[in-house]
Amino acid sequence: MILSAEAVVVGTLSVVGVTAGLSVVASAVNDELKDVALAIRSLDQSYCVPAQTGCGAMTAGSSFQQTPVEESLDELRKSFKEAERREESQAKRMRRQLQERRRRAAEDRELNRRQPDKHEGTDHPSSADDEQHDDEQRGEAPDDSEDEAADDGEGEV
Repeated sequence: MILSAEAVVVGTLSVVGVTAGLSVVASAVNDELKDVALAIRSLDQSYCVPAQTGCGAMTAGSSFQQTPVEESLDELRKSFKEAERREESQAKRMRRQLQERRRRAAEDRELNRRQPDKHEGTDHPSSADDEQHDDEQRGEAPDDSEDEAADDGEGEV
């Protein structure tokens, strides 16, 4: 099936529009949930139940005094800002890691392009040769532990 250029453009615009729309919706929902949290916290939840006595029985009273609403709202706003700061910090760290990985991948591609292939003339190099080739490119010494173990067993019968 051949797609016309118009269908490709319409599909591309649809995907971009949906992505942008979902981003806006997510932000709006987050803002509304913050407003709900602040509204619930604005309610004064203090209570006092006095002790009861009568007919030879007694129950203990109970009470709770909520911190002033403005103080707790300030604390809640601080926690929102701290969470946003941590999220931004994590996003920056992840972007730096991604850039570093991309840089390393580009360096590896450049290194592979500059070095002649050791396996010219062979159709299917072994995976052990590939691993040794990768180690050499990273500047690591090849792992000869398997070869030494094989050498030790050759002399014994």
